[in-house]
Amino acid sequence: MRVLIASTNVTFVKGSGTRIVEDLRAELVARGFEADTVCLPIHPAWADAAEQTTALRLLDLTETCGDRIDLLITVRHPAHALRHPNKVAWFLHHNRSAYDLWGTKWGGIPDDPVGRHHRDMIVRADDTYLRECRKVYTASGRVAGQVGEYNKLDPDGVLYPPLSRNHPFHPGPFGDYLFCAGRLDPIKRQDLAIDALKYAPAVRLVIAGEPDRDEYRTELERRAGEAGVADRVEFVGWVSEERKAELMAGCSGALSLPYDEEYGYVALEAFHAGKPVITLSDSGGSLELVENGHNGYVSEPDAGALGEAMTRLWRDRREAARLGANAARTPADRRIDWDTVIEGLTA
Repeated sequence: MRVLIASTNVTFVKGSGTRIVEDLRAELVARGFEADTVCLPIHPAWADAAEQTTALRLLDLTETCGDRIDLLITVRHPAHALRHPNKVAWFLHHNRSAYDLWGTKWGGIPDDPVGRHHRDMIVRADDTYLRECRKVYTASGRVAGQVGEYNKLDPDGVLYPPLSRNHPFHPGPFGDYLFCAGRLDPIKRQDLAIDALKYAPAVRLVIAGEPDRDEYRTELERRAGEAGVADRVEFVGWVSEERKAELMAGCSGALSLPYDEEYGYVALEAFHAGKPVITLSDSGGSLELVENGHNGYVSEPDAGALGEAMTRLWRDRREAARLGANAARTPADRRIDWDTVIEGLTA
């Protein structure tokens, strides 16, 4: 069978969607499929969404280089607009500004006649083109619920994206710090972690990641200084996957604090390192992975509650080790593996 994996990606940005495409192709080839990929650059401006979706619709991917494509797997919105008679969507998430972030402080589309018109076009395109797919799988139960709520479509199942086969994450000693990895952005709520240190005396926090805008890191550093916790916060900036794995291996636990995110990559990375995770009750997809008191803690999204959870995890290394052992078993228990993904997408 000849398979084409089609994804879109924000221009010049290499993100998780790109990594998933590369891993999916490698896993298909390892199982005897002929597999190619195409990544179509999409500009992030909401006003361009309808025009770019139309451009995708005009592409004919029924064959490539004279060879017939038996199966088209689309990975990232709005790639499901591509035409093919045998199309399966692995739907990672919507255009969040038009859906779950609409009307919030993180949404980018204005709530005015022009903005509402563009939002309506985005939603109607998804309604139409997702229904063309022979099957629609989502990356989490959270996304499945959104597809049902917003697009009135019942997905065919959830296929959690696994880590790469050769990922660098590995167990290590339970060290004297908590680790928070990810893009520095208000929606990731590193500011809440810093505020929580006021309620977590002696806890040390290592934050890894680059900001979308340089001013945000400056804001975080100023916040730590004003809170009197700057001596317990270390900003290490961008780190390679290998360095991130080392930092994860040496921590006593990881923080995953986004607002209503579609999936929990940080939690999955921590689990492969045998480390428990603290997440928040409104963090979305990570709540499908983190069970309170089993492989981590689920805190309310306020500084006091989060500080208490951080203190418990940092202070009691024996408890952290118990939670970490359960965390290490979670990917297998939840069937977060490539065999499950390939079986679903190619069935």
